[in-house]
Amino acid sequence: MEYDVEELEELKRKLNITIPEEEVTRRVNDAYRKLNQEMKMPGFRPGKIPQKVLEKQVPMQSFGQLFQDLMQEYYEEALHKTGLRPTGQPEIDHTGLQDIKKNEPLKFSVILDIKPELKIKNYKGLKFKKKEAVVSDKEFEETLEKVLSRHGSLELMPADHAAEKWDILKIDFQGFVEDQPMENEKADDFELRIGEKKMLDGFEDQLIGHKAGEEFEIKVILPPNWNKKTQRISFPIPGADEEQADDRATFKIKLKEVKQLSLPELTAEIAKREGFDTVDELRRAIKVDLQNHKDQQEELKIKEDIFNRLVKEFDTMPPESVIEREIKFMIEGMKYQIAQSGMKLEDSGFEPEKAEKEWREKAIFNTKGYMALESIAQAENIHVTQQDMEGEYELLAKQTNQKVEDIQKRIMSNPDSLNQTTTKILGQKTMNFIYSNCEFEFYKEEPPKE
Repeated sequence: MEYDVEELEELKRKLNITIPEEEVTRRVNDAYRKLNQEMKMPGFRPGKIPQKVLEKQVPMQSFGQLFQDLMQEYYEEALHKTGLRPTGQPEIDHTGLQDIKKNEPLKFSVILDIKPELKIKNYKGLKFKKKEAVVSDKEFEETLEKVLSRHGSLELMPADHAAEKWDILKIDFQGFVEDQPMENEKADDFELRIGEKKMLDGFEDQLIGHKAGEEFEIKVILPPNWNKKTQRISFPIPGADEEQADDRATFKIKLKEVKQLSLPELTAEIAKREGFDTVDELRRAIKVDLQNHKDQQEELKIKEDIFNRLVKEFDTMPPESVIEREIKFMIEGMKYQIAQSGMKLEDSGFEPEKAEKEWREKAIFNTKGYMALESIAQAENIHVTQQDMEGEYELLAKQTNQKVEDIQKRIMSNPDSLNQTTTKILGQKTMNFIYSNCEFEFYKEEPPKE
């Protein structure tokens, strides 16, 4: 095999490969011999058809898959010999197949983006301040109340009862902006609990003091992107510093009924319903869960700081194909979220063409971090195993309520999905390695002011 490498750009190469004529001839003759055994032709016994006759009936160009496999084989051998590390899908020039001859070499070229040669330093022993996971009495009691609420009973309040915090209300409501009805801001027999803050900011507070049977109006300030339906990543636009007036909405409310949730005492029976033998075990489990959640949040925050540090050390622009692949992945992810919500893409306010521009800088940032992690993985001999992949299939199947085998088939049949999945897993494993080698200075969080 002959090959040479042309440097097209800083991270783009053209690999010119020549497959020797004797290898081309051998593979073609083998293919015709196999065809001879399978093909039936009048006047000839099976396996005794002269090859020249076969070549007229079945030209060499018909063996497309044979030549595809042969080119792939020599391409992988050339990668091994040159030491090039490609990223993304290569562009293979197939024009040589149009005029291929048995007794001539097969020449073809491959254009590929390569991974930069990074030497990330100082990724071990990074120093961070880490907040200790301390659960306050208030946090514990609030969580315990949520557990007890699953075993509580609702009591319909009399007509003269004025709604107060933590009451459960049934209402009809309709939102208006400048006297025009708001899309998707209307409901009948809608139930909410005052204080859970699941509605627009200020909505629930204005229900306090009203009684069942009343009809009234409340006014709220709408969030900045209320009419976009789908939140998008955006970046500052030069010259767009002027402040805009807040959008306000008026909601017409009909309060139908008010209920209060009566919480039971924490008993051994309730503990058993929750899966614990004793009340003390349940209380300990609540505290451990709260501590674990705080630990996880702190770990995510530190890992985000680590990722940001790695990106700062990355001083090479990633290949364009890698950036475009990341943008595509981000857009497809948003489309999937919209579909899962039950909303049509055209009704969501999401514009893929606009997102391609808005998300480009974010995609560059992401790919720099991924490549830095991959460089560290190579240095530390960290790999994605079959067990890792199977765990990812199971996780995705659980998250999307699909079969594991369907998830696996979908990922394995799509090179971009497979690459994105392995990149994600390798990044997670490498980040866990860096995190496990950090040095932490622990501090206690200031207790919240009552």
